[in-house]
Amino acid sequence: MESNNFIYKYLKFVSFSGLELWDTKRYIVNKVLPIKNAIYLKEILYPFKERVFKEEMIKNNWQIIAKINFSGNLFLRDFEEIHIYKGNLNLVPENAIIYSKINVRHGCIYYNKIGNVPFGVSSEYPVYLFNENIVNGEFIHKLLRTEIFKDLLNTKTTGISKARVKQDEFLNIQIPLPSLEEQNRLVENYAKKIKVAEKQEQEAVQLEHEIENYLLEELGVEKQMEEKKQPGKLIFFHLKKVDRWDVWNKKNINPSNIFLNKILDDVIIGKPMYGANVKGVKIKSDTRYIRITDINENGDLNNDFIYPEVTEKKYLLENNDFLIARSGNTVGKTFLYKKEHGKAIFAGYLVKYKLNNKVILPEYLLIFSKSKIFKDWVLANQRISGQPNINGQEFLKSPIIIPPLEKQKEIVAYITNLKNKIKKLHILAKKNREEAIKEFEQEIFNS
Repeated sequence: MESNNFIYKYLKFVSFSGLELWDTKRYIVNKVLPIKNAIYLKEILYPFKERVFKEEMIKNNWQIIAKINFSGNLFLRDFEEIHIYKGNLNLVPENAIIYSKINVRHGCIYYNKIGNVPFGVSSEYPVYLFNENIVNGEFIHKLLRTEIFKDLLNTKTTGISKARVKQDEFLNIQIPLPSLEEQNRLVENYAKKIKVAEKQEQEAVQLEHEIENYLLEELGVEKQMEEKKQPGKLIFFHLKKVDRWDVWNKKNINPSNIFLNKILDDVIIGKPMYGANVKGVKIKSDTRYIRITDINENGDLNNDFIYPEVTEKKYLLENNDFLIARSGNTVGKTFLYKKEHGKAIFAGYLVKYKLNNKVILPEYLLIFSKSKIFKDWVLANQRISGQPNINGQEFLKSPIIIPPLEKQKEIVAYITNLKNKIKKLHILAKKNREEAIKEFEQEIFNS
């Protein structure tokens, strides 16, 4: 008897009379939202379905939806695609709410604000209008994109291969609806926080530009004018200068007029080394497995820890080992290993270089490898057949401007200070964005 009671404790029973759909998650997940004075969406959102034809779309220069991403942002197809589009289109006017049937549970809801240009959607995107004297569209948009409602919408999906949230399920969701004045206040407070975050992000971008300008100026490199593409123009090379049979995206790399213009081969010891070709696993060990995807653009490691299934001693990294990604869309991404990162080996699509510390500071090389000079060289020299790639030997020809060590230290100190400011700005911006959402939810659900 005791064993039966133990089993029943983990079972959920549903009355047969309440079993409307054979979809277990809506019964397993007991989603009771903390809502007072709730109303149904069907009381404020009115389905709108107005067929729009290609001729009208072309005449008005309207575009077709491509997608709504998980952040609730809209992406439209190129206007020319309307000529090859097959299927019926419905109009999304200004001041309308739409959602993706498949991805609404991930927050794919969009509000086409007053004054926005209309666009066309398929039946996969239901369209709703509302009374703007009762409802603030931005309020509803933000409310339905909160984590609470995402979880609730996930229980409303039906289907197997591509589960969707049907319109009747969507409209039968209960929401809190304060007065229009209160909605406006909540939206305004949210917007203030986001504006602060956006300003901080813009300041971070400006500092990134300052780093690039400072580096070019200190290294005595003239700013390179952007080359205008000339369609149909032929470029001829002498046969004896051709050493590779792929398309070469030639770029002129401006040299320094005050310091040594060298190549990576001049600052390393020994030969390039490719990483391990072993499987990464989640089983924790004392050795981290560093892959291209673990390296952020700024040269830091992310928190997605993977461990090697087998650890070979020859792949263990040592302090100041320099890694460069040799393949994929992130070819040329660089990372400087420090012992503080802990015991680690590196993966096969990374190349390791031992640096000559008497010639170059490892931290300076990392900074230089993030510069436009280095990135332009990577873009010009990557092979574009299949996946972009540059092999370990080819990277040895990459340009490196080498000032005296004291000058390198000065550059590293200045840029490190700017990078710390950038990092702080990103942390503050992220905090303000999170607080904007948190405060919005607290005022709605805890009032």
